[in-house]
Amino acid sequence: MKKRWIYLFLILAFSLTFLLFHSPSTWSQTREPQKAYKVAILPFLIHSQENLDYLREGIYDILASRITVEGRITVVDRTTVERALHEERPMRLDEASAAKIGTRAGADYVVLGSITKVGDYISLDARLIPVTEDKPPLGVFTQTKGIDDVMLKIGDFAQDIGNKILGRRATVRGPTDSRYSSIQTRKELGIIGAGTEGVKRSQIFNFEIKGLDIGDVDGDKKNELVVMDHHDLYIFRYDGEKLNLFQKIEAGYQYDFLTLDVADVNRNGYAEIIVSAVVGDDLRSFIVEYEEGRFRKITEKSGWFFRVLEHPKDGPILMGQQMGSEGVPVGPIYKMVWKKKSFEKGPKIPFPKETQIFGLTVGDLRGKGKPELITLDQLGRINIISEDVKGSWSGRDRFGGTNNFYETRKKKEEPYRPQESPSWRTYITGRVLIRDLDGDGTSEVIINKNEFSSGSVFEKLKVYEKGEIYNLVWEENRLVTNWKTREITGYIVDYQVKDIENKGEEELVVAIVPIQEGFSGTFSRKTESQVLFFKLY
Repeated sequence: MKKRWIYLFLILAFSLTFLLFHSPSTWSQTREPQKAYKVAILPFLIHSQENLDYLREGIYDILASRITVEGRITVVDRTTVERALHEERPMRLDEASAAKIGTRAGADYVVLGSITKVGDYISLDARLIPVTEDKPPLGVFTQTKGIDDVMLKIGDFAQDIGNKILGRRATVRGPTDSRYSSIQTRKELGIIGAGTEGVKRSQIFNFEIKGLDIGDVDGDKKNELVVMDHHDLYIFRYDGEKLNLFQKIEAGYQYDFLTLDVADVNRNGYAEIIVSAVVGDDLRSFIVEYEEGRFRKITEKSGWFFRVLEHPKDGPILMGQQMGSEGVPVGPIYKMVWKKKSFEKGPKIPFPKETQIFGLTVGDLRGKGKPELITLDQLGRINIISEDVKGSWSGRDRFGGTNNFYETRKKKEEPYRPQESPSWRTYITGRVLIRDLDGDGTSEVIINKNEFSSGSVFEKLKVYEKGEIYNLVWEENRLVTNWKTREITGYIVDYQVKDIENKGEEELVVAIVPIQEGFSGTFSRKTESQVLFFKLY
C-alpha cells in the first residue's frame, strides 16, 4: 500500500514538472524577448532663403508618429538627441558624425536629412543610418513642386524605416496605382556607394557608353561584357573586381551606334555582336562574330534596324525593321534568318501594325499560359498587348527615359520650308527585360526609370540627373513594384541581367554616365561612364 502511494506521488510530480516546463504560457515566458529598438531623429538641415522651421517640425512629427511601434520601436526624446548633438559638436553633419551622435543618445538607428527649397521646388534627402547593427543605410531622395508631396514621401520613408528595422513585409506603392499593395520584397537591392553591400563599381572610362550587353563572344563558355560608345566596341572580361579589355573594334567616326545586342542568334556556339547604326541619313547596321581567333563582320552596311528578342520558348531571335521615307522605323518587323553566310529577311512577326522594334519584348506576365507583347511607348508607359485587343492593358506611370537618338533630315517639320527644315531628332526607346529571377514561376519586368531636370520643355535637351531600376510584377490587374534599386546618381544608359562573373549566378549590370553641375546650377553629362554590378538576393 505504501509503495503504491509512493508511485502515485512520483507520477503526480512528473506530471506537474512536465506541465510546468511544456505548457504554452510558460514556454512563451522562457523564450528570449524580442529586441526593442531606439531611433534618434536629428534636426533636418534647411537650405532656403525662406524660414522653413514649420516644415522641419512637420517632418519630425510625421517621422516620430509613424516610426513608433509599440514594444518594438521607440523614438529617442528630442532633448536627449539635442544634448548628444551639443556634446559631439560635429564640424559637418554626415553619416559618420550622425552615428556618433546616435551612440551618445543610446540609439540603434539615426535619421539624418536635409530640405532644399528653390522657388516652388522642394528637394528632400533623408537617410536611416544603423548604429548598433551591421546593415546598409536606407535612403530617400525626392524633388517635388509643393509641400504635400514632400510630406507624402516622408510618410512612405517612415513606414520603410519600420520595415527595415524589424525585417517585416514591406508595403510599397504600386507604380500604376495610388493605393498601397503589400507584397513580399527581396533583401534590399543595390545600395549605391563605396564599401556598401550588394554592388560593385568598375573603373571610370574616359568615353560615354551608349549600350551594353553580355554573352560568350569567343566560344570559351564564359561570358564577356560588350559595351559601345558612338562608333567603337569594347569587349571586356570581368574578374569580379575589374573589367579587363579583351578587344576593341573601331568602326569609324562616320558611324553613330544606336543599339547593341549580344546573343547567339545563328546557334553556332558563339554569341554575335549586333549593332544598329546610322551613317548620316542611312542605316549601316552590322553583325560581328569571332572566327579563327579574330572578330569579323558577317553582316555589314545592312539597311535594317536590329534588335534581339529574348523569346521565352524559342530563345534569342534576331528581329529587323526597315527605315521609312521619313527616316524612322516603319513597317512590319521580320525575323531575320541565318542563310549559310549572312542573315536575310525571314517570316513576318505577327505584331500589331504600328509596332516599333525598340522597347519591346514578349512574356507571360499575367499568367495566361502564353506570351504577350510588352512595349514601352514614346511616353514611357508600359503596354501589355494580347491577341484579344480587349484584353490589353496600359500603365499610367512613366519608365525608361533615354538620351540615345539620331538626327535625320528626311522627316520635315511643317512650319519650315524644305530647305530650311532642321534635322529631326529620333529617340531610341530603351531595353525592357522579362525574367523570373526567384524561380517562382512568375514573370517579372526589369526596367529603368531616368529622371531629368530639363527635357519636358526643351525636347532636344534631356539631362538626366538620377535613376532607378525597377522590378515589376503583375498583381490584382496591374503592375506593382516588387523591388527597385536605390537611387543611382547620373544617367542610366543600359542594363542587363546575366551571369557576368561566370559563377552560375545572374547579376544586374548597369551602365551609367555621371553628371556634373555647372556654375549656373544646371546639370550636364560627363564624357565618362562606369558600370555597376548588383548582386541579386
